[in-house]
Amino acid sequence: MCAHQEKSQGGYHLTTVAASILVMGISLAIIFLLWMWFGYIGPKFSDEVMLEQQETLREQYGLPPLEQITPEEAQIPPSLRGK
Repeated sequence: MCAHQEKSQGGYHLTTVAASILVMGISLAIIFLLWMWFGYIGPKFSDEVMLEQQETLREQYGLPPLEQITPEEAQIPPSLRGK
């Protein structure tokens, strides 16, 4: 066993670690760029989609419309609105 072989094996291990870190960094950069491109959606988007779905389903099944709530109340879960 010579010292040269031991160093080359360690070098391959470090190359794998460096490649893994590089892939993680590139992935994070892609995620950040996509976030910048789409922007912050936030809970308001989900609220609008849910209200639109409920309205459509109530019309489809002939249910009475829900009472209108303010956008501030819409951010509060229904179980906590009356408190």
